Amino acid sequence: MNDEHLTQGRIFRFWSPLAATWLMMAVEGPFLAAIIARLGEPTYNLAAYGVAFSLALVMEAPVIMLMSAATALARNRASYCRLRTFTHALNAAVTLAMVVTLLPPVYRLLAEGLIGLPPEVASRTHIALLLLLPWPATIGIRRLYQGVLIRHGLTRRVAYGTVARLVAMFGTAFALARFTDFEGAWVGTAALTMGVSCEAIASRFMASGAIRTLLDTPGDATGATSSFGALSRFYYPLALTTLLSLGIHPVVTFFVGNSRHSLESLAVLPVIGSLVFIFRSLGLAYQEVVIALIGDEHQGYRGLRTFGLTLSL
Repeated sequence: MNDEHLTQGRIFRFWSPLAATWLMMAVEGPFLAAIIARLGEPTYNLAAYGVAFSLALVMEAPVIMLMSAATALARNRASYCRLRTFTHALNAAVTLAMVVTLLPPVYRLLAEGLIGLPPEVASRTHIALLLLLPWPATIGIRRLYQGVLIRHGLTRRVAYGTVARLVAMFGTAFALARFTDFEGAWVGTAALTMGVSCEAIASRFMASGAIRTLLDTPGDATGATSSFGALSRFYYPLALTTLLSLGIHPVVTFFVGNSRHSLESLAVLPVIGSLVFIFRSLGLAYQEVVIALIGDEHQGYRGLRTFGLTLSL
């Protein structure tokens, strides 16, 4: 691909479905916060939802970059199969870590001893985290298949999967709020899990053609996919980056939980975070665009730099 062929219009067409995907995901937070605020004991439940979500983000962090890895590395049958096996192993590891966190002695030490949550918030947070147990693995699965879609230029299908996610999430939240006695924090986390699960299924279905193409493409796994050791060394800095980035959420939760007006502040945090995320979402969508379009010799760098600067402004 020559640099002159990578026009700003082409970058925009490639980026816009991914930007729409992130914007749609950004709608989740304000919507669920609005639902929780209208149910019983909103202060306790908003605080519990915010704490559970921040802890789940840390558990999710190691799998976030699977989309970038698949975008960059899924080139043929051998590389795809190794990425798929790596994804399953990583999903199992983060799920096990979350199970350990949910064990009552470990959870009490974390929630009441370290963060200092009031008992009314700690008990709700524990159930909310239990409802989020499938969250990291389903995130890992759908990001693998989204990376395959992006690798094949099918960015619109990524957006279609997020539409399925929002429909499932909205429907679950409405049904639980209307027809059950679930606490607000449980409504929010159950809706998140259902939405992401449906998105993972939809992404796998929409990536079927691209997966068949990969499985029909001969070739050896080379470079980062030449072995599981090489893939781990390639992926480790990516996972560490997101872990450091998302790890700030429980750190902030710790300090807020031990500060003045802690309960009210914990209740406000998820509302603020969800609103700020709307503005971050457009930039977050750009990372996979750069990976997919920059070219093996970085010949697309100048056009991507121009678009990135324009987007930032």
